Amino acid sequence: MQDQDRRQSVPAFLAMGCVGFIASAQPALAQAAGQPETLGRVTVTDTEVAEDSYRTEAASNARLTEPLLNTPRTITVLPEAMLRDQAVVSFADALRNVPGITMGVGEGGAGSGDFITMRGFDASSDVTIDGFADRLQQTRSDLFNYEAIEVIKGPNSAVGGAGGASGQINLVTKTPRLEDRVVLNGSLGSADYRRLQGDANLALTGLVPNAAIRLNAVWHDQGMAGRDEVFQRRMGFAPSIAFGLDTPTRVTLSYMWQNDDNLMDYGIPFSTTGAQFPISRSNYYGVLGVDQEHQVTQIATLKLEHDFSSAVSITNVTRWGQVEREAVWTTPQNRNTAGAPGRCAPNPDCTFTSAIQAINEGRYAQALYITAGPQGLGRTSENRVLVNQTNLTANVVTGAVAHTIVVGGEIGREDFERGAISVGGLANRLVNLYAPDPVFTGPLTWTYTPGQYDVRATRGALWAFDTLKFGDRFQLNGGVRWERFVADYGGTSLVANRQANNLWSWQGAAIFKPVENGTLYLSYTDAKQPQALASTATGAVGTAVNPPLKNRNFELGTKWDVADGGLSLTAALFRTERTNEAITNSDGNTEFVGKRRVQGLELSASGQITPDWSVFAAYAFLDSKILRASETVAGQLTEGESLTATPKHSGSFWTTYALPFGLTLGGGLQYVGETPARQSSATVAAWSFDPVTIVNAMASYKVSDRVSLQLNATNLFDEFYIQRPRVTDSYAFGVPGEGRKIIGTLTFTY
Repeated sequence: MQDQDRRQSVPAFLAMGCVGFIASAQPALAQAAGQPETLGRVTVTDTEVAEDSYRTEAASNARLTEPLLNTPRTITVLPEAMLRDQAVVSFADALRNVPGITMGVGEGGAGSGDFITMRGFDASSDVTIDGFADRLQQTRSDLFNYEAIEVIKGPNSAVGGAGGASGQINLVTKTPRLEDRVVLNGSLGSADYRRLQGDANLALTGLVPNAAIRLNAVWHDQGMAGRDEVFQRRMGFAPSIAFGLDTPTRVTLSYMWQNDDNLMDYGIPFSTTGAQFPISRSNYYGVLGVDQEHQVTQIATLKLEHDFSSAVSITNVTRWGQVEREAVWTTPQNRNTAGAPGRCAPNPDCTFTSAIQAINEGRYAQALYITAGPQGLGRTSENRVLVNQTNLTANVVTGAVAHTIVVGGEIGREDFERGAISVGGLANRLVNLYAPDPVFTGPLTWTYTPGQYDVRATRGALWAFDTLKFGDRFQLNGGVRWERFVADYGGTSLVANRQANNLWSWQGAAIFKPVENGTLYLSYTDAKQPQALASTATGAVGTAVNPPLKNRNFELGTKWDVADGGLSLTAALFRTERTNEAITNSDGNTEFVGKRRVQGLELSASGQITPDWSVFAAYAFLDSKILRASETVAGQLTEGESLTATPKHSGSFWTTYALPFGLTLGGGLQYVGETPARQSSATVAAWSFDPVTIVNAMASYKVSDRVSLQLNATNLFDEFYIQRPRVTDSYAFGVPGEGRKIIGTLTFTY
């Protein structure tokens, strides 16, 4: 554990920093309608903010019609400008800017897709792209085709669809614009970091009026700082074309293809009681030539938009997606295997305990253990999604009340096929805990078993939302969604198991605006989460037959735009509850009365303090607790304990300042407080990961209007931490976060 002063000072610093911004807010009247205000690097109008600003005017979701200032939800937006300044190119690295989010490792040390916990609840199925639920089971590795990430906190199925217990993470796709612009950049860095990326947009003015094309492409190859052997390689391209831009009828067609080729990494082992082993964080315990991850992602989208008038518009979007993935892994596990006389002599057995004793005594060559758990196991999977969504937006006035109404619907289908891979010859390997050898020379046999699981899920939904404006001071916001979710799952026969749910979700809020640039709100949102949703990611039956989980959120908040509209400040108190988790009693009966809750405070500041001074700051205090669980059955949650992967304090801070002679300096930190790793059980007590603070820095220099140089240092002080853990009663391991990394980037703009 780190010293108590440090554990207290960092969250206090983050909270006080955000509060300081909010306390300094001075009401600022907006300029006359239609007159833009120029703020150097920021240009603020009624509808847009300059590309290089950290401030975002509005969310991209069609069902969130108001500016963020007037949207009664906690919404954190990570704009492209900030991620570019941080040299962040991956989904997981970007989310480290958002307090209250942690990443994990899937079932068996693997599984398909990203494993995300947000505000104490699983958010793995709550990722969307342009407002579409992204049901593709994939590892989202690169952001080359996205211009922003929007994180909506709190139960959210009225807006986002079935699921949404903790909120929604929305990726915003880059689309064509009526401009000619080409941006090319190349990066080199430590740990064999190499990257080429291009973004080319061309207006087809001379060929087709009001049309444009855009191409985004990337090639990426890197090791992992502080990790032996591990690498990530990928390439992708995303062409798109749009017709009718700046006209009442617009058509956009886009496609994205990405290929990933990675070395699977399940990190290093540690004690099930949380104690660290005397080993290097760089040790790789997998097997070269066996451990691997190959993934091909394709997404195609057709978007049709038409404005009937300035008050009424309609949007229809059809999206098709497919992910093909093959992964094989070995895990650093030893479930106290004893015996095996002579194999680990002079050690009495081949366990972690005897290996650690050998290390402590300087007998490094004898620090041997026998592997257990998944060794040379893997999965093949193919996931396909086809969805069509329509939104009709109308601005109408009834008497003294102005309405912004959105009605719409969605139909979709997804198919998931999963097979198994087994590599024979790796069971009961002898591995040196102190210096593992990733090369295995013994004979191997590869067995592929297709069609282990098939899943088909269909959904249909209808929704209606209305924002009612009573003059300039009061607003009411409400919305309702009905969704039918049907899943056939659990084996090669799709009729073997079927689960159908009719789900109603709603939200409501009251908004008071004491001045034009300030908002106070009180909101309620809920989410219905069908438990068959998990089967679409694994194919297994699991708890699919259980009733949908019920989640609800109460939030009291305030938002202010200050610094001449360039800086957005937010603060919110919230309480999120789940009220019907399954509990198995001592008599073996199951009741759906389990309850958990997370309550707390979130603060944020994002945008421009001055034309040259950009800032992003966010802090979350999460008080989580299991309110009701079984006290008599092993494996159940424990009443009164905190939720795993839910730190009480977390936050991030990032700022840049542009000096007059072309030099920009920036830096910041990301803090995660003490984080519960597991609840207690009959054999193991609850324990937590220590707090961690990651410091990052950057400097960029504008050589000319077309050429710029940028230098980034991430994890500047080479802090050790576990970024993706997996912990049970019988084993514990986790992937260490990257060590210190230096990246240099050269950018050409035409």
